[in-house]
Amino acid sequence: WASADGACLYYVDVSGTVQRVQYRPSAGRLSACCPVYRFTLPPPATTTATTDTPDPYNVSLVFASERLCLLADGHGTISVLQTGDRTAATTPWVAESVRPADPGEGANRLLPSAGSVLLDARLVVQPPGDGPGQQLLLHCIALQVDQLPAKPSETVLHWFTLEQPGGGSGCWTVRSSCQLRSAGYPRYCTLDHDCAGLLVASDKPFTFTEDTEYPIIEPDRSDAPANGPEPAMMLDGSAGLSWSQTMADIRICCSKQDGTSWQLTTGGPAFQLTANGKLVLTGSQLFGATSGPPSSHETDTTLELVLEKVEKESVWPRLYEGGPEESIVAGPDADLPPAPDLDAMLEECDYGDGGEGSEEQYFTLERLDRRLHRVTDRASLGSQPPLFAMRLQPAVPAAIVVRHHVDACVWQPAMAATDTGAGAWNLRHEGTLHTFGYVQASKRQQKYLAASPDLGYATICESERMVSIYRLNYGGGGGAVLRRRHGPQVSVGQQHLIFLEDTTEILGVCCESEAIVLLLEDALVTLQLTIEE
Repeated sequence: WASADGACLYYVDVSGTVQRVQYRPSAGRLSACCPVYRFTLPPPATTTATTDTPDPYNVSLVFASERLCLLADGHGTISVLQTGDRTAATTPWVAESVRPADPGEGANRLLPSAGSVLLDARLVVQPPGDGPGQQLLLHCIALQVDQLPAKPSETVLHWFTLEQPGGGSGCWTVRSSCQLRSAGYPRYCTLDHDCAGLLVASDKPFTFTEDTEYPIIEPDRSDAPANGPEPAMMLDGSAGLSWSQTMADIRICCSKQDGTSWQLTTGGPAFQLTANGKLVLTGSQLFGATSGPPSSHETDTTLELVLEKVEKESVWPRLYEGGPEESIVAGPDADLPPAPDLDAMLEECDYGDGGEGSEEQYFTLERLDRRLHRVTDRASLGSQPPLFAMRLQPAVPAAIVVRHHVDACVWQPAMAATDTGAGAWNLRHEGTLHTFGYVQASKRQQKYLAASPDLGYATICESERMVSIYRLNYGGGGGAVLRRRHGPQVSVGQQHLIFLEDTTEILGVCCESEAIVLLLEDALVTLQLTIEE
């Protein structure tokens, strides 16, 4: 189930046929389904007590350019399809390359050996080199979950690059492939603009484990002052370091017990902290960005550093990777009397997703560079995971939608305004779904979240029957409908709850500016958003 080219929608039915449908705003309905490609689905896997065959994945389809897409059958076969001009009359798709599940050797050895789900794909046109014509590179990201018997499962991201020499003729061959692994799951994953890095949002870090094109060089630990602190001097309890935070700053306390001598060296925005002449901490190791060098206060027993956060109202889950746990310091509100309205009833959203004793999660958005094999940029998302991703423009990374207080903000990865070299990027604010964070938090079942391209409304779909539609502005012309004599005018949103007569499972949702298209097990349903005033 995928959308492309405006109101053109594509889905794969149970027979292995890619169907194309189109929403017609003038008629207010969908066109008839039109098959564009057919492939053979493998037989369903049989699971017994004596076999250890992993369950297959669902079929996935991603568009890499205006004329190319990739199709994964969920059992390991990935096909590159030539779609032709999808905005014109419907033409059958043609398979340019079909790669089976067997990875083989060389650059093929890191391809998915079993089923996988395609997350993103992008076509990059390189200028002609020594050979004739341009070189086409097709970058693709596929996801697998390794179920390990003796250890927790791991998420594996396969990043492989296909090439087609000659400017668009011939078969696609594997140029390179690499793997990234994590104990977490990517809530958002997309290639950056030039396909030189990967943008991932998760509660656990992803690291490169293998690469067939660029060797992964482990950091040299033999020369501690040049490459970082020694393992024995990392920030832990034995090093005499502790830290705490407020919503505005970070406080690091260095104990002078056991004769430890601390030295702080600052130069511009950077700083270095040493203990007995050995490097312990640098500014580049910190989890988040700080405003300038730290201020310090020294006594006979301690050295205290205070760093101001660049992102206010943010919570750091750790001081730096592998660092100590935060020391919880009672704030000035600890001795205040309890709130007078504790008998007020709580709503379901007040309890959160985790139960008693559950580990609190912190999510970050990171850019991992393919050549450097490390994180080059990081943004803290706090304890709330990204709500969903949406494609605002073709051939660019997907936008990420994150919760901010009661709202939901839409951020588009964009190239840096200044030319700071390859891989430079930032986030551009595209819009805000006002109070949608509050609406989302009140829903216990959330299978699909999506929004219209113009951000006029957002929707939450349960697994069966119920669809919640939240329109941001309700009233004539989308303007203010509560007119106050004093103070600012107020815009009113409205939530619609739709119960479908069909009790089958909802398998997909696509939002257009004027309609919502739902894919059910046995039907396509169109919800036209026409509200009578």
